[in-house]
Amino acid sequence: MAGTEKVVSPLGHGVLTPELPARHDSNLLFIDRARDAGEAIAEADRILGGAGRSHRVIVTFDDDLGERLRPEFNALGWRTQRHIFMVQRREPEKTADLSIVHEVDQAALRPGRKGRILAEPWGSLELAEQMLDTKILLGERADTRFFAVIVDGEIVAWTDLYIGKDIAQVEDVATVDEHRGQGYATAVVLRAVDEARRKGADLVYLVADEEDWPKEWYRRLGFDVVGRIYKFIAP
Repeated sequence: MAGTEKVVSPLGHGVLTPELPARHDSNLLFIDRARDAGEAIAEADRILGGAGRSHRVIVTFDDDLGERLRPEFNALGWRTQRHIFMVQRREPEKTADLSIVHEVDQAALRPGRKGRILAEPWGSLELAEQMLDTKILLGERADTRFFAVIVDGEIVAWTDLYIGKDIAQVEDVATVDEHRGQGYATAVVLRAVDEARRKGADLVYLVADEEDWPKEWYRRLGFDVVGRIYKFIAP
């Protein structure tokens, strides 16, 4: 979400990534202040519209600001997503056989991920390619690892791991529909966490949708909520 270009703003800062113009999380406006939704939208129009972006995404880490602006954005027809930051600071309640997890490269995961993106109502080939190219860009900024469970030659579950100096993020966890319920997702997440700890990461976290069920599963894997991000998306 840091993008490759930062734009100064009186409300916070804009983020642009010319290499990935359609990807929301690479082209957005971060705010830490705003009188109202209208002021924030005008600034998003200035920065994102000025860069030729057709979408509008406004993000804040400030709970008070997010809750204050949410009714205004809703009234204007914007969609609100609330995501939670979860840090693993307890022993997992669930266990898994980590020996079934293999380390792979991002190219091996690309076909399965592309299929899932194209199956979404918002999915398009252009967006899928840019979202997957993000993995390459992230690999230039952090030690990036990919883990998967393979059944009969098919990758059926996977996750990413991004490792910084002493912090790591588990991201993009997925299981092919017909292989759910086998513990494969648990295995890839716990393998990623284990590798992060081996690399010296004292803090391992992930981001989950506050309104969706996986957050409860992550709690069973030892993750607790420590923060929140509000994302306002234009219709």
